[in-house]
Amino acid sequence: MSTPDIIVQAQTEALLRRVAREQETRCRGARDAAGEQARNIIARAWQEARARLRQAVDEERRSIDKALADRRAALETVARRREQSVLRVLMDEAWRELPVALEAAWQSADGRREWCAAACAVAARTLQSGHGFVVELDPAAPRDATELVQRCLPQPTGGAIELRQLPALGAGLRIRGGRACIDATVPGLLASRERIESELLAELERLTGQPKDC
Repeated sequence: MSTPDIIVQAQTEALLRRVAREQETRCRGARDAAGEQARNIIARAWQEARARLRQAVDEERRSIDKALADRRAALETVARRREQSVLRVLMDEAWRELPVALEAAWQSADGRREWCAAACAVAARTLQSGHGFVVELDPAAPRDATELVQRCLPQPTGGAIELRQLPALGAGLRIRGGRACIDATVPGLLASRERIESELLAELERLTGQPKDC
């Protein structure tokens, strides 16, 4: 081979090696760029997946919390209705028993004394006594009822205490002064069912230490 051919061949081989090195460099750069891009894509995919997972977990937790709250509210409503039903039964039973209990209190000496004293105290505070008092008692009332009234009711300045027997009046007494009247008979004491039930509920709350709603 002549010298020019050798020179040409050497230059060609050198050029080919240079081209090969450039191709390898470009390929390596492309691979590195592709790898970096792939890693970025994977990283973003993981971030998005974690975000979606957190969102799904949060939504599920909120759904569970809402379901628990709804269930708790439903149970509280059921319990409150059950309690109100029980209280209603208790109030009805108490209302049926009150007349009997009041009758028994009137027949008791101590109960009758407190009953007459309370009625007379209210009459003294609220009734006009300028023309005296009219006290109504059942003919079958115990004898000491008259004495209790005369002792507990203050003597009016401009009149007297008139005692009247009223058949079928039952337990208790009525005191009249002017046009007003203190009705301390059993029907009179039980005239306001709503007020009495409120007082019974207040007493039940005091005994149990828990507020009642009926």
